[in-house]
Amino acid sequence: MVGAISFTNIQKIFPAQDDQQAAVEALSHINASIEPGQFVSLVGPSGSGKTTLLRIIAGLEKPTTGEVLIDQERVTQPSRKKGFVFQEATLYPWLTVYDNIALGLRLNKEEKRLNEVNDYIKLVGLEGFEKAFPHNLSGGMQQRVNIARALINKPDVLLLDEPFGALDAFTRSKMQNDLIAIWKERQITMVMVTHDVEEAVFLSDRIFAMTPRPAIIKEVIPVHLERPRLRDAPEFIAIKEQVLSVLNF
Repeated sequence: MVGAISFTNIQKIFPAQDDQQAAVEALSHINASIEPGQFVSLVGPSGSGKTTLLRIIAGLEKPTTGEVLIDQERVTQPSRKKGFVFQEATLYPWLTVYDNIALGLRLNKEEKRLNEVNDYIKLVGLEGFEKAFPHNLSGGMQQRVNIARALINKPDVLLLDEPFGALDAFTRSKMQNDLIAIWKERQITMVMVTHDVEEAVFLSDRIFAMTPRPAIIKEVIPVHLERPRLRDAPEFIAIKEQVLSVLNF
């Protein structure tokens, strides 16, 4: 399998913007690894560098020191091997669901794969909405399009930055179940930033609990629970309480 990730001595310092501000160390010597096909969540207080670390994995940010390797290859820039799903839907409003998902194939001159677009629409449960425009879709449906658009490039790693943070509780729960179904089918490494500890326990194989800035990974909590997971099960609640205890710095 592909999609192994390793961080070695990752440090990120944002330089001062002017004489009135000091430089900010967001990440302090992060060392960790993620196995191919694992689902890992990054949790921690606001401003703890979770999204910064995710963007470094994606190649959208460069670390001040250290390196990220994906399958032993150093990450230096964005690539199609790394899909990214942002918190807010980033769809083109003038394109239909079909055309938003197909855009990457067209830009990369892979028109021969356009016959796969409907497979990805089905994968994310949007059959019947192929011709709909983003303004006709709910927030959850827009995020489904975002996920399909990221997956159609067949990345080795899918990175998700609080993808369900703006959704109502019912839609969020449904999307969590659907994401796990996609993860099982595609057997792809997924790394997700979330503030929701219950969501992290429900989805993850491992949870990286990060400290306030400058962030380190304080503890890695394994989640050895069979899927589907019951949120009211004693074992589930115990892991949730363990994570909350670690985060209570």
